[in-house]
Amino acid sequence: MSEDFLRRMHHAAAAARAAAAAIAAVGDPVRLAADSVMDKGAAGPATVADLAGQVAAIRALRSAEGPRCRIMAEESLDEVDRLGGDALVERVVRALQDAGLALSRDEVRDTLAAGIDAGGADGECWALDPLDGTKGYLRGGQFAIAVGLLRDGVPVAGAVAAPRLAVRSTDAGAGVVFLAAAGQGAWQEELLAASGGARTPVRARPWSRGDAIRLGGSVERAHSASDALEAAASALGPVVPVRVDSQAKYALVARGDADAYVRRSPSPGYRECAWDHVAGALVAREAGCTVTDVHGRPMDFGGGRRLAASEGVLCAAPGLHAALLAALGG
Repeated sequence: MSEDFLRRMHHAAAAARAAAAAIAAVGDPVRLAADSVMDKGAAGPATVADLAGQVAAIRALRSAEGPRCRIMAEESLDEVDRLGGDALVERVVRALQDAGLALSRDEVRDTLAAGIDAGGADGECWALDPLDGTKGYLRGGQFAIAVGLLRDGVPVAGAVAAPRLAVRSTDAGAGVVFLAAAGQGAWQEELLAASGGARTPVRARPWSRGDAIRLGGSVERAHSASDALEAAASALGPVVPVRVDSQAKYALVARGDADAYVRRSPSPGYRECAWDHVAGALVAREAGCTVTDVHGRPMDFGGGRRLAASEGVLCAAPGLHAALLAALGG
């Protein structure tokens, strides 16, 4: 079984790399035309890059896993038709062509429509976020591509690509792919390296009481009540904010560039989307972190497209989780 998880991890990494290539083919996000961006209201924006990344990742997964593999993806063809229509689809077609993937408009539409699986606690399903942190992408900051495999509602293999992250530190760089397989560990590779290139293990840095807490949070300060979280955590010691968009926060905790990532639900009834956490939580867990919701309960990925039984997220390095949970009133 462990060999199967490792094999599927490689499939996840290939899909993440395919999405990264399609996103890069879109060009400078700051110069995207207004009609290349969909406004999804409270769900935030989505762009031609999100859609091109989703198509490229799904095609890669189907190539590796077979055409009938289940995929639970963020972007919806219905939303594209409602908010962008054929003009947006045509832009996706051109971006994919620039990335070396020649597809017709109908093929793009069919592929976007393939990501509608409801997930759940039975069988295997891929959770795909083709461009996590779209606001960061648009401002020139960090974003991520997350591809994770659920087996009976449990994350077992995944990859998180961060195309603007450096191999070391939180600095901007040429890109990194983080990989994980259940019970096998977590690693990182350069994004631009060919498959099978240099891979190094990642491991969270243990925290001791009195140490500063490098606390990961969203660049959008109101997105997860960052100020209030930092104030609560300061009961344990000095807090150093590490504000980064997307699931890159999980990866930074996993490799020791941050000590924790906390996200509180923005409203009492809000529940997280599965694709926002499957791959990142697995990478962090396999690197030695503890990952729960903000009440200390294990993350429940068996409820479908939303994590109905989990509220927020608390990912922390060894030695920190219990203390931070208490400080936050969990």
